[in-house]
Amino acid sequence: MSTKNIDQKVLDPEFETIPVPKEYRKPLASVAAVWFGFPMVLTSAVIGGVITAMLGFKIGVTAILAGNLLLCLVVGALSYLAGKTGENFAMTAQRTFGRYGYMVVSGLLSTVVVGWFALMVGLTGDTMARSFGAPMLLMTLIGGVLYVAATFIGIKALTILGWIAAPLYLILGIVSIIISFKTGNTDIFNYEPTTSAGLLSFGAAVTMVFATFADSGTMTADFTRWSKNGREGLLAAITAFPFGKFIAEVVGAIIVATGVIQSPATSGGDFMPILSGQGPLLSFLALIFVFINLGVGCTHCLYNGAVGFSHMTGKSMRFLTIVLGIVGIIAAVSGIWNAFQSWLELLGLIVPPIATIIILDQLILRKNQSLGSERWKPLPFFAWGMAALVALLVNFFAPQLSVVVFGIGSSAIFYYVGSLLTKPTISQSVNKESNVK
Repeated sequence: MSTKNIDQKVLDPEFETIPVPKEYRKPLASVAAVWFGFPMVLTSAVIGGVITAMLGFKIGVTAILAGNLLLCLVVGALSYLAGKTGENFAMTAQRTFGRYGYMVVSGLLSTVVVGWFALMVGLTGDTMARSFGAPMLLMTLIGGVLYVAATFIGIKALTILGWIAAPLYLILGIVSIIISFKTGNTDIFNYEPTTSAGLLSFGAAVTMVFATFADSGTMTADFTRWSKNGREGLLAAITAFPFGKFIAEVVGAIIVATGVIQSPATSGGDFMPILSGQGPLLSFLALIFVFINLGVGCTHCLYNGAVGFSHMTGKSMRFLTIVLGIVGIIAAVSGIWNAFQSWLELLGLIVPPIATIIILDQLILRKNQSLGSERWKPLPFFAWGMAALVALLVNFFAPQLSVVVFGIGSSAIFYYVGSLLTKPTISQSVNKESNVK
């Protein structure tokens, strides 16, 4: 049976190429579950722990909060727009970058998130091998197949995973903190970094927090287009940023501040080793947690990629889920996923300007409320290119500053100034057309 027939008989429609109809929109709790479960993953604990190890508890938590508030601003605005229009990211980008131009933006982000999918599939096998001594190849294959199957079901499966992942993270995170308090330091507020660890600036820490969700955060419309309206789209995003991600990262910060982690500057607040030796029940929950935890990240990223390529190619989201999933699993099994992370993080630095330009274009300047006939719109590409250049220059020559803040700020300036400079030209062209008529 083809994926199209399965879609029609069993599964809900995904509306890859049209706005989600009002009658198919979902309650706030369902859309929020898709988002708040996404950042409540072990990666967040690792990041929160690394930042705390480098900056100390008080300054580290402040940097974590700042990064999450910045994510709230950007992802929240895009989510409001998505809930208002019902359009996915590719459709939204089409309004700003043009009928053909959007393919550059959507193609880049869709490829990047599939890369993250491959990386996390590989990480599944690696984590199972390190924590439980399980066969790495087998665990990678099992994880990959399970994640593709869940993504194939669609937004409904992402909602269910969110409802499972968030409570499970909280339970195991709290248990890990309790164990850490029993064996380590309880005066966490006065935890200071060791002299060898203070290699991270406040600005770089903010960038680190933001960059982990720069890609899927920019593509938030794929999730929040299911909201009943713009307000609920915004509220759904807020459950993740700042709340879900901040809580997840603070769990890692607290564990590091207790001093129980041997190499906190590299392993951060990874609490899997704390749980693995605490009896059969916790070990079993930890094992399930690995698949649920990494499964949330994998399914969301694969869903973003499949929806993006679906709009560009005209193929169904579920067909592309299988195709992209196979590509990602092959990359994971081959081991090349190890080389992905630095490149994906570097690409993540040039993504925030895209989100900023769309927000400025469609929510603040309100230039593109309807889909025009232009194939390519040069101004957004110019602003994006210049802002990406600024971000990369800051990253290489002044990494102590917040690359994300410079990328967002410069893209807003370039696009706004560009809009002012091109406005007279647009007015003149309209007047010429009127005179001809």
